[in-house]
Amino acid sequence: MDKKISLILGSLFILFSGLIFTIERLTAYIYWSAQINTGMWDTTPKTMPLFDNLFIALFFISGIVFIILSFKKKG
Repeated sequence: MDKKISLILGSLFILFSGLIFTIERLTAYIYWSAQINTGMWDTTPKTMPLFDNLFIALFFISGIVFIILSFKKKG
């Protein structure tokens, strides 16, 4: 792999980890909003911490590794 492909892959992995995290939070807020309409709800939605989902951590770390490798390559 050359430098450009490693940089693109690293960026995509970080982008997808953020996308997965955003979708998780969005579903938590939608579920919370649906509970408000029924009259039974918590005061705050139950969201997961950042690295509780294995795929978020895996994609983020692999993205960082790809970006570091792309900066270490010549040309």
